Amino acid sequence: MNTKVLRIATLVVFLINVILIFLVDWFTIEMIPGKNISGNSNPAVILCFLELPAYLLLLTGIAFIVHKERYLVQYNRVRVSVILLALLAVSLLLQVDKAQRIRDRIDGRTNEFGWLNPYTNTIYINFYSFLSGILLLLFIQSVITLIRFKFRSGRPTD
Repeated sequence: MNTKVLRIATLVVFLINVILIFLVDWFTIEMIPGKNISGNSNPAVILCFLELPAYLLLLTGIAFIVHKERYLVQYNRVRVSVILLALLAVSLLLQVDKAQRIRDRIDGRTNEFGWLNPYTNTIYINFYSFLSGILLLLFIQSVITLIRFKFRSGRPTD
């Protein structure tokens, strides 16, 4: 596949993912302390099931682009890996903080619904989890590139 076509397709899938994240956030009901629990269904759960394959497709596209264009080979691999790891750690900490805030807000009032309910959709589908997956993918690719480079440079030439 042509790199230009792959970039455009990945950009389109990226935009679809961003739209789905915003829609999940929009359709997720925010629990307000002192108010009754809504008996409405969970319309955002459908969007969650659409987001998962779209997100996997996006990660695949990013992986192919980074591998095909050899972005990680061109730069200082150790520095890139450390920066990606630091960004991943910050993103994961923000994700945990967001989940904790949502959990504190619902405070056990939705136990009969389980953890996938109209109030907790944004624990799973949000910007932080979106970013964490992309950063994890890039970190793994940078480590694999670093390992390959070390093995290639360590071999004696014939």
